[in-house]
Amino acid sequence: MTESANHDVYFGPGLSRGLRVLEILGAAENPMSLSEIARAMDLSRSSVFRLVYTLRHMEFIKDGEQKNTYTLGAQVLNLGFAYLNNQPITTIARPLLAQLRDVTGVSTHLSVLEGHYVLYLGSHQARSGFVSNMVTGTRVEAYTTAIGWCLLSGKSDAELAAFCKGLDMPPITKHTPTSFQTLKAWVDQMRTDGFIISRGFREPGGSSIAVPVWDEAGKVVACVNLSGPDSGFDFDRFEEVYVPETKATALQISRELGYAGLGLSLIH
Repeated sequence: MTESANHDVYFGPGLSRGLRVLEILGAAENPMSLSEIARAMDLSRSSVFRLVYTLRHMEFIKDGEQKNTYTLGAQVLNLGFAYLNNQPITTIARPLLAQLRDVTGVSTHLSVLEGHYVLYLGSHQARSGFVSNMVTGTRVEAYTTAIGWCLLSGKSDAELAAFCKGLDMPPITKHTPTSFQTLKAWVDQMRTDGFIISRGFREPGGSSIAVPVWDEAGKVVACVNLSGPDSGFDFDRFEEVYVPETKATALQISRELGYAGLGLSLIH
């Protein structure tokens, strides 16, 4: 934003500092103490105390598990949901995901890569009792899930290596990649096939189909997937219904985003 000639008059330092507290807590791996926040902001404890008190009173931050520590609160999450719901891709995808859910009878989702995590932007739960446990706002480690491998398929090998550098990759199931090489093998399979089917890869008894979404530049920007308990699938319909319908939905969202490629990996 261009700075106004009256910047010093218009700019609200108190608001700026309050938002900075949220940024610092959001970037922290663990709850922070008042002293830690003060050091990060180069402010006195008394100044930070007033900011923390106000934000805590408004439920933008809350107490951490350890005494006298703080972390982000529910109001930040509410703002996050409002932001997600106002993103163009979620608006485009919402009716198409609902249609895919109705055609397949399985829960449908739209996800994006956020750092080392998969973030669920949208979720349409199956109308039957066999629903997915993944809902809007859920975050899971990208290396552990087929949806993550789908999203990572848009990265070059060098970018994938950088993604793995320093990343602790403990196994969740016997299918979990625990190194760059094993993760690359799954990503390469995704690149070759254009989709990936998971059968208990992250959770025993659960299955999913993941297909990438491209933007106008041909970049992988999201993932459409069906997922749910095995009891919610008719496995005889995988090749005839689930896979082609998921591909078609991902391609339609891609087209709405301006993707003009042939999408051969989606069509065939």
